[in-house]
Amino acid sequence: MTLRRLTHVASALGVVVLLSACRVDVVVHVDVNANGSGNITVTATADKDIVTAEPTLATDLRLEDILNAGWKVQKPKKTSDGGLKLVLSHTFENPATANALLAQVSGAKGPFHDLLISRTGKDTNATWSLAGRLEVTGGLEAFVDDKTLNLLGGAPYAAEVKRSGLDLGDAVAITFEAVLPGKIQATTANISNGSLTWRVPMDGTAIDLASTSENLDIVANVARVARPFLKLLIALWVFAMLILFGMVIRAQAKRTPRI
Repeated sequence: MTLRRLTHVASALGVVVLLSACRVDVVVHVDVNANGSGNITVTATADKDIVTAEPTLATDLRLEDILNAGWKVQKPKKTSDGGLKLVLSHTFENPATANALLAQVSGAKGPFHDLLISRTGKDTNATWSLAGRLEVTGGLEAFVDDKTLNLLGGAPYAAEVKRSGLDLGDAVAITFEAVLPGKIQATTANISNGSLTWRVPMDGTAIDLASTSENLDIVANVARVARPFLKLLIALWVFAMLILFGMVIRAQAKRTPRI
């Protein structure tokens, strides 16, 4: 099972039991450090009704492809209300790697489109940018790869969902969270404890992720500005010590009696 397929399976599970008001929640969290490294965590939670309907869900998951791709997988755990939680994580060394990992999570058809984390400047004085959009196009087709669509002639369960008149968002919720270094200057997200949060719309509308932050390390910048001045002070101190030393030598010479 690829990482993209995990998101697809989570969505399909919700759709299978849509009429029973079951629910799957997927949270993708990105935490970026000042030096450009960081971590991505994907948490998928199926509620109690799904676990009841699919009691072998935990053992049926095939995660070999995800592990081979370098992701760490926590063993599926039961939630306090009888549901099931699966957590995946992957570290990254720079924004480019983060962007590639986020592309793995979403795949070509979404719900993350053109996601790009970038930085200008240095670690101690940098501007960070998060760009892209959240959009689910085509309803269920957004969670099915092209080969499956061609094989089945359309997205599975699409007819059932249409007849029910219910929204896909009633069964599946996808949330994207990001923590950028420094102080947020502009964003389209809700902000809570420094974390930017967006809810992926399931009705085909798009959300622009446009966000920027400024990371200014005051201590480091003051130190950098003060360093030349400090060097000057040291040079003046050494020069003053040489003058004082010369004055002491001359004073001693005057007090020394001539023979």
